[in-house]
Amino acid sequence: MDGQQENGVATKSSTIRLEHMPQQAWVWAPGDDWTGVIDRSERRKLQNRHNQRAYRLRRKGKAIERQEAPFTSFASEEVSDVALFTPSVDSVAESTEELKCTHAPPYALQFRRWFEAKARDSYLRGSPRLEHLISLSRLNVHRAIIENISAIGMTDDWMKSDDSISIFNLVHPGFSEEKIPPSLRPTLIQRTIPHHPWLDFFPFPRMRDNLIAAGNTLDDDDLCHDLMAFWDTRNTGATLLVWGEPWDPKNWEVTEGFCKKWGTMLWGCSELLVSTNCWRMRRWEKPLAWRQLLQS
Repeated sequence: MDGQQENGVATKSSTIRLEHMPQQAWVWAPGDDWTGVIDRSERRKLQNRHNQRAYRLRRKGKAIERQEAPFTSFASEEVSDVALFTPSVDSVAESTEELKCTHAPPYALQFRRWFEAKARDSYLRGSPRLEHLISLSRLNVHRAIIENISAIGMTDDWMKSDDSISIFNLVHPGFSEEKIPPSLRPTLIQRTIPHHPWLDFFPFPRMRDNLIAAGNTLDDDDLCHDLMAFWDTRNTGATLLVWGEPWDPKNWEVTEGFCKKWGTMLWGCSELLVSTNCWRMRRWEKPLAWRQLLQS
């Protein structure tokens, strides 16, 4: 009889097969592995490193054959204007339960729960889907707004009403600008022109000034939709990408579609333009020609 006999019951010897976790597919050195890393910012930094590394390899045309690789091969050119990053569990699931976008449809929260489950499942299976990328990039901007608004010193309640006024336009006891990250500290225009708090979250002072100065000529509903409407899976190509801590200007990228549609909002935003081309060059993409785009 095969196996060992114990108490009249035949048992077979068993072995446990050790395999790589999906996120370890792009680990090239021990310091790259974020499995078990507790610090949120360090884990996100390592995840972004993996994402950029994977995309660079695809752009160079190298075949990635490993079964546990966290990406499938995306051949569509439409991907160039959406965020190509792994749907990390914490970057999606950390978003709070209540939606902060006042223009979201009634089903948006249910869609987000469904989408997060689908994205997490495809990530764990090692094969994220192309149609997830648009919603992921917008959820990332949604998270960036929440984190930057909190870093400024405002709570989520400030975002709930269309009639909300920025904390910079009010006298608020105990409020100190010294605690705000330098990139988010208010400009003279932010202090003197009443505006909605959501315009304060961009870590680019000149961009904030441009948005506020635009006044009623700015279709902020349309801008909000382009940046955060994760429930709308149509790809307008006009969005911003966040690759790390949202208060750091170096972690932001603007798409070509956003430049063409919202170019007047980018005048004087040299930090964002430099950061964008840095990210594109990391992926072996051609730098954007800003003068041509902003004049189109």
